[in-house]
Amino acid sequence: MSQSAQELLAAETMGEAAPYDRITVRRLCGALGAEIGGVDLSKPLDEATVGEIRRAFLDYSVIAFRDQDLPPDRQMAFTEIFGPVEQHPLYRSNPIEGYPEILVLEHKAGQFVNGKNDIWHSDITFSETPLLGSVLHCRACWEGFADTMFANQYLAYERLSGPMKRFLDGLTAEHSAELLQRKNNAHPYNKRIETIADPIAHPVVRTHPETGRKSLYVNSTFTIGIRELAEEESANLLAFLYEHAVQPVFVYRHRWRVGDVVMFDNRCLMHYVVPDHPHDMHRRMHRTTATGDRPF
Repeated sequence: MSQSAQELLAAETMGEAAPYDRITVRRLCGALGAEIGGVDLSKPLDEATVGEIRRAFLDYSVIAFRDQDLPPDRQMAFTEIFGPVEQHPLYRSNPIEGYPEILVLEHKAGQFVNGKNDIWHSDITFSETPLLGSVLHCRACWEGFADTMFANQYLAYERLSGPMKRFLDGLTAEHSAELLQRKNNAHPYNKRIETIADPIAHPVVRTHPETGRKSLYVNSTFTIGIRELAEEESANLLAFLYEHAVQPVFVYRHRWRVGDVVMFDNRCLMHYVVPDHPHDMHRRMHRTTATGDRPF
């Protein structure tokens, strides 16, 4: 990518941010993401610091804190900065006693708990009110393996042509947990998901309730079709959007280290776990989620 293209991407991604007084903010790449310093999340945060963390979250969509050690109650408290913490509507495997809201995502030799993250997706879009966002706390990993990639769906929408934007703005897509159910139930260490809700419809292009920016809101894990189009038309359009939405220019790749805490905005991103890990790798993440609202 040329220097001028890099500058254009930076300008599109975020404007000139006001200075931060309580935290340090280091931008991670041109598309999205910032590393936040000067904060110990294991301790209570004052109102001014909370305000700056929330602002950085909206400015960069992914915020990463290094070298943190959060017991479950402090991870819950941090997540509550963004909204009420909610339990995963379907997963019930590998729980932490006393903290049903914390979803443990774990890989280890001979056992693979959960298994939907190696497909690009936004979380729980099959819900009437999908998540605001998620907090992932890395408790075990092999550095360099099973990184998480995040794709900026603001940019994916903004880089479309005017006629395509106008066409998409009037469409709705149906989302279902059917694929999640199949992938979960394929692993004997997961608790089976016996029933799922009927498909739910959301706009193909959603408006962020806090920033007001538009983003693409379809994903190959949960989107099953576009209501207003014939089946073949829907499939062809979705295939184009899925490929367009995850171009490298829209993507940040987070290289996990033990102690990382990463918060990502589920309303304007997709994410994907790179399936490059050896079979015997131990990787353990504690995930909490903040309640969202109905897309519009």
